[in-house]
Parts: sequence; C-alpha cells; structure tokens
Amino acid sequence: MERRELDHETAKALDLVLGYLNFSSGAPDASFLANLNRLFRAAADHHAPETPRYSWVGQQLSGRLAELKQSSSAFADAIQAETVLRLLFQEFPPAYREFHRDLLFHQDNETLFNAFAMGRAAEVILAQGGPWDEASRRLPLVIGALNDYLGYRPVPTLESRKIEPHAHEWVRPVPLYIRDSGVAVGRYESVVRAAIDLLQTTDADLLRMSYFDPDLLDELAFDPRAYDFDHPVNRRPNYHFGQWDPHQIDNQGRYRRFVVQQVTLDALMTRYEATGGLPKDQLLFEAAAVLAGTILMAAGVSGRGPETHDSTVTLATLLPQIAHYRDEFYERLI
Repeated sequence: MERRELDHETAKALDLVLGYLNFSSGAPDASFLANLNRLFRAAADHHAPETPRYSWVGQQLSGRLAELKQSSSAFADAIQAETVLRLLFQEFPPAYREFHRDLLFHQDNETLFNAFAMGRAAEVILAQGGPWDEASRRLPLVIGALNDYLGYRPVPTLESRKIEPHAHEWVRPVPLYIRDSGVAVGRYESVVRAAIDLLQTTDADLLRMSYFDPDLLDELAFDPRAYDFDHPVNRRPNYHFGQWDPHQIDNQGRYRRFVVQQVTLDALMTRYEATGGLPKDQLLFEAAAVLAGTILMAAGVSGRGPETHDSTVTLATLLPQIAHYRDEFYERLI
C-alpha cells in the first residue's frame, strides 16, 4: 500500500513515531505508544494475512523515513532511527523467539508482538544508546532488560543462599493496556477496554476491599508463558486469576502493573467469539464483567503492595472476604 493512501491521522502518526525513534533516549512516552498503536490498527486493514502486523508497520516507517531524509532537515541525520527500525522490526522478533524457544514456542507473532510490546522493546533499544553501528551486538542486553517478569516463583534456599531463577524464566508480559496510551489493538481489545471501563466505575467500597485502585494501574498485561495446570506453582489458590506484578512497585510501595493469565483471556474470548443466538453486546458485557471480577479477586490476594498482608494473614482468612466482595460486585452489575 502506498503511504499517500493512508488517512491523515495515520500519516501523522508515522512522522511522530519516527521523531521519537530518532531523537528519544528511550524515556517512556504515552503518545509514542498511542501513535504506534494507531499504526497497528491501520495494519489490520492493509497487511498481508500471512505476515504479522509489525512487519507492515516497519515497512511503512522505513519508507517514510527515506522520504523525510530527503525533505526534512531534522532527519538529515537519521542513523538512530534507521538502526532502531532495523533492530526493532527485523532483528528483535526472531532473536526474542530464539531466546524463549522453549518458553514461548506456542505463541504466534500477532499475539506476542503487539503494538505495546514492540513499543516497550523500542524503549529498551533506545535506552541502550549508541554507537549505533554496534547496536546489533547489544541485542542480548536488550532482551535481558526487557525480560522483567517472573511472577510467583518460590526459589529454594540452600545453606542460607538464595537460588536465583534461571535467566530464561524471566519474560516480558504482553501489554494489553497502558495508561494514557489506551488498549492495544488485537484480539483481546474489545473485552479489555470494556473491563477497564467497568473497573473505573466500580464502587469505591468494593475497590477498597479488593485493594485495587484503577488510578494506580499503569499497565495491564498478560503472561505469555503456557499455563501448566499440574505445576505446583500454579496450584496456589487464585494464582490462575493473575496478580499484581511484585517487581513493579512505586516509591510509595504500591504495585503498578497487573498481569493476568492468558488462559483466562482465551476462555472469555471463546465464548465471546462463538456464533450463537445471544446479542454480541451482551456477550461483550459478560466477558468484561468476568475479567474485571477476576482481576479484583486476584488483587485481593496480592494486596496493594508488599506490606498489605502481614504474617498473620492466610488464604483461609482472605478467601471469605474475597468471595464476599466478588459476589457483591456481580450483584451490583446485574
């Protein structure tokens, strides 16, 4: 597709994304992520079905950059943007898949590399900095920095020494929602957006009981690792509902990133996407309500921060309270 066929907003998004890639040092920027998401939305209508959306987006950005180098003095020196585009859209996806070949072999590119996932990867690549002619050699460092999530993983202590998890256990949750950037384009988009809306309008008393504050939700993501129902870790009550990320804490000791299990999302989407007699808006509301309720239940186990539950609190004392506000949440929705 020719770039002249793009609508005004999409064409503008190309320039804004390129500006970030050429001049930023990797600081998180909500508008950059929103514009990248806009390009992924355009890709849904124009990319070849057998190729992932990120491939089309990368081609459009590279083509537009070549034009700007000829027409704009600001892009006369575009070595940073050129290098980041090559690393991000050509080298990073296969390198990330190779690093996690045992962990993420079941994921398709469309799901794993959505707009926000690629945006977060761009931030890490930019943060590594120049010299840009040596950037490819730092790709392992990019992947290592990007892999920032472990989840609930008890580790043994031997002779008073804590055993560290293996580097390949760490992974980057796939972002579904980012504050001020919106909801990522993709299969889960409509259900996630509706669930976020429900959480933002949930009564304050229920939010307090569940230790969930929508204003503190910087990111909602899903764990891309396969869910093993027989693994001892996954037998922990409520773990399959998701959790606040214990490694993403602000300077006031509050969790800021919530991670849900993909198996939950897929179960909801199976019903929502099924062809049947129920109206689509009813199925969407039901799926969003279940996702929102699931998040509230999981947040009750995690607490608002690591100091929420002391050593006297057990699952036996938590579960009745969680069941109470769960039932109250659904009753108020009906």
